[in-house]
Amino acid sequence: MADRIGFIGLGVMGNGMARNLLKAGFDVTVWTRDAAKAESFKNLGASHASTPKALAAACKLVISCVPDAAAVRGIALGEDGLAADGWEGGLLVDCSTIAPFEAQEIAAGLKEAGAGFLDAPISGGKKGADEGTLTIMIGGDDAAVERARRAFAAMGKNIHHVGPLGAGQALKACNQLMVAVNLMGVCEAVAIARAAGIDPKVMREVVSTGTGRSGVLEGHGLRYLEGTLQGGFRAALMKKDLGIATAVGAHYGRYQPATGLAHQLMTGLCNAGFADLDNAALGLLYDQLNGWQGDAK
Repeated sequence: MADRIGFIGLGVMGNGMARNLLKAGFDVTVWTRDAAKAESFKNLGASHASTPKALAAACKLVISCVPDAAAVRGIALGEDGLAADGWEGGLLVDCSTIAPFEAQEIAAGLKEAGAGFLDAPISGGKKGADEGTLTIMIGGDDAAVERARRAFAAMGKNIHHVGPLGAGQALKACNQLMVAVNLMGVCEAVAIARAAGIDPKVMREVVSTGTGRSGVLEGHGLRYLEGTLQGGFRAALMKKDLGIATAVGAHYGRYQPATGLAHQLMTGLCNAGFADLDNAALGLLYDQLNGWQGDAK
């Protein structure tokens, strides 16, 4: 049973993560409502469970990577959830992005069923998930972290146990607010470059060699300028994550005007019809607000 892992959430990130677990030699069982995804993983050597409850019967360690807290709560504590028949000795490693207090609530429900919980949100995008180079921010008990460490090593390169339960989610909130605030700067810099007659791609290349460089400028900036905005980390999910960051800051009474503005801009982007595009599409909202009618390239 030590090498048998369940996986729930075969989306943009989870797909690559589950594949890397298979490549690392784990016996993987997946649960998904998507028949095509189930068949694809069966062809790779994985098994398929009919429900999360059935997955819990087969696996003592389950990894989830789903869109929001409602989805995590459903797979963990729902009628057909992992803990529906009790799950003594089970461990859910949740790589979704939810609020720290939501992680703690779900952990309490699993504890009643005899199971443990780690909050282990991820960063690194689809590329990192596919290549097994994710950054993983883990909150929870030392023993549970050690129990899952081989699985973490199969999915990520930068594995950090950052504190008690909920700490991983708090750190992910920090990550997401910095991504969004950096993205605002990239969009504004592109607008200034254009207005000054500078090719925005040239601006990006030059700034990437100086102190203004960032992963957001290099990655998000390029996706925006090249218009490669399908797939990736959807704006709707970034809006959700920034809502979490805002709530976490409010819980601690922190002053965070940049986070609030980033959340409002991402909300505006989603309301403008771009919710399903990569969050780098924030540049399109800036284009609209600046009256830019030209080719985004």
